[in-house]
Amino acid sequence: MTTALAYSPNLTGIVVLVVDDNADSLEIFSIALRRYGAIVRTAANAREALAVALTMRPHAIVSDLAMPNEDGLWLVDQLKRRQQGGPIPTVALTAHRNRYSVIQAADVGFDAFLAKPVDPFYLGETIAKLVGR
Repeated sequence: MTTALAYSPNLTGIVVLVVDDNADSLEIFSIALRRYGAIVRTAANAREALAVALTMRPHAIVSDLAMPNEDGLWLVDQLKRRQQGGPIPTVALTAHRNRYSVIQAADVGFDAFLAKPVDPFYLGETIAKLVGR
């Protein structure tokens, strides 16, 4: 009898910046990513996230698209304009598929697009692929 090995994304040592204006979403995504070994930093809005990203340069960014004032599209556009070195892989999250599209997110520079509710395993797997794990 053979048993299947349980697979989980390997994010050990990967610094992920999670951006969402919803505190519960920030907590859920943070807990899930930490279970896969990620070092998680959070930001409650796009402006805060931009400042954090430019200061600490995370390995990946997970950002909600629909946020008050500047949204996730604004964040990634600003990062692409200001960042030094190679691009930071970015994952767009949204519960508003009628407001944001995969093409719109890709055009501004997002590398992946996930619709909420997001399966934590799939989020971890997506980040692992983007960072080459």
